[in-house]
Formats: sequence, C-alpha cells, structure tokens
Amino acid sequence: DAHSGEAGPTLQGHTDSVFSVVYSPSGDQIASGSEDNTVRLWDAHSGAARHTLRGHTSWVRSVVYSPSGDQIASGSYDQTVRLWDAHSGAAGHTLRGHTSWVRSVVYSPSGDQIASGSEDKTVRLWDAHSGEAGPTLQGHTDWVNSVVYSPSGDQIASGSYDFTVRLWDAHSGEAGPTLQGHTDWVNSVVYSPSGDQIASGSEDKTVRLWDATSGQGLAVVRDFQGGIYSLAWKAISNHSYLVTGCQDKSVRTWQVIEEAGRYEVRLSWSSTHGELVLTDTAIQGVQGLSQVNRALLMQRGADDGTLRSDPEDFSEEEEDYSF
Repeated sequence: DAHSGEAGPTLQGHTDSVFSVVYSPSGDQIASGSEDNTVRLWDAHSGAARHTLRGHTSWVRSVVYSPSGDQIASGSYDQTVRLWDAHSGAAGHTLRGHTSWVRSVVYSPSGDQIASGSEDKTVRLWDAHSGEAGPTLQGHTDWVNSVVYSPSGDQIASGSYDFTVRLWDAHSGEAGPTLQGHTDWVNSVVYSPSGDQIASGSEDKTVRLWDATSGQGLAVVRDFQGGIYSLAWKAISNHSYLVTGCQDKSVRTWQVIEEAGRYEVRLSWSSTHGELVLTDTAIQGVQGLSQVNRALLMQRGADDGTLRSDPEDFSEEEEDYSF
C-alpha cells in the first residue's frame, strides 16, 4: 500500500531472479520479466497469476507497457525485443537486429515507436505496430544501460557504461549533445515532467541534472554511499521532486528548486539507511533539536549557520551516536 506501507500479496511463480516489474497504464495489471526467460502477467489487486509469456531463449531484462496498455515489449539477453498482446498474452512481432544483450526497452509517448538499448553499444528504434526497424543510434563506446523518451517524444536520452548520457532526435536518429561529467557508468536516466531537464544516476555515487536542450550541467547531488540504480521524477502541487534508489539501501526524495536560473536539490525524505550524509544541508533555525542531535547532524555535513565544530571537540557521549 503506497500510503500505509502495508504489505500486499506476494506474486510467486518465477523460478529465477526478477529483473523488471511494471504496472499497466490502467493500474490493473503488472508485468514482470525474469531470468527464467519468461514474462508473467499478474492481477495488480489480488496478485493472481494471469498469463505466462514464453518465447525468449534467455533472461528477460526489461519489460514495458505501451501507453495505451494494449501491448507489452520485452527486451532480452537473447538479443531480441518481443511484442505481446497485454490482454491475451499472445505473441506478436519479434524485433531482431541487436548483436548483444538488450538491457533497456521503452515506448515513445505516442506508442508508435519503441527504443531499445543494448550491450552492442547502440540504441535501435522500431515501429511499434509493424515491428519494422528504424534508425540505429550509434555513438556510445560501451554498453547502453538506460533509454528514455522526453515527454514530448521528440528526444531520446541514453545512459551508458561509457560514463556519458547522449541525446538523440527521436525521429531522425540524429545525435545531439553528449553529457559528460560522470566518472563511472550511468545506470538510470529520466526526464523531468516538463521535459526541460534530465537526471542521470551513476555508479560514481552521484546524480547529475542537465539541461535537455543544451546538455549543460545544472546541479550535482553527491550525498550517496553507493551507486544510483533507479530514478523517478514527478511534479506535485507545482513542486518538482526526484526520487532516487541507491546501492546504499536508501530510497530518497529530493525537491528540485529553480531560482533565478540556478538549480538546488534539497533532501526532503529518506528511508532507513546505514549512514546519513548531509553535505549542503542547512539546519539553521530548526526547532526541537537537542545539542547531541545538532552536533551529530553537523558531524555528517549539515550547516547550522555558525563555524563548524571540530569532530574532536564533541564529547565522548556524542561520538557514541551514529546514523
């Protein structure tokens, strides 16, 4: 339950690791892709199994619903993308052309096009109805790990093991700016709801924000203790929020604030984690903090508007606390 956090049904049936899970646009169905070479469909309310989609001959890495909810695309380590009827589970076209494992599959907002990213270092575009191959986007020098369309459908962003994010024209396949700054592979890429910004999460333990038109870097979030594996971006009540899933076992929500053309990313919520880092976090004026908690927050990088105390100045009792 997204409000209470209460556990619901456990969907059992796969016989190996599950790589990808996604809701249908209506929210009534769930699709999951597994290392057992299958896609399984489930009732999202009861958890009851519906259909098992068989046809891939290797692990299913990525599963996605079309915007209409009528079709499913799955990308596999068998180097193919397969299309399926989301209601009956019947197999449709098999999209062949990649020469290595397919790691990411996504529909355009219109549902007319599919993009797939592969370990063959390319992004391929496909007609979602006929399965016909479109342009092949070449330029990455290592595996393509994440592919996403802009909300308008005019642009594609791809994140790679070559430490870069590349932008492409979704219609012609023409290359746009290359976003450079990460120092390790890029795991996840997502557009802001407006489509004006892009966020990328990397194994270098940072999230970077970029201008989606120019490719200019806007902000860097460094307060992580592991690689960033998953990103989501949503606008709520005229505020913009970015959610991060990290190898440090944390899920965190960040508010993205634009003031006079400058961007600031502020932590607004965090799940349980092993260690808390509070670089660039202001606690000046916060009410109800004990002296010990204030000292601990400052020790983790927070700023209370005064000169920082040396950690050695903390009492022995204070040093026994940890986050």
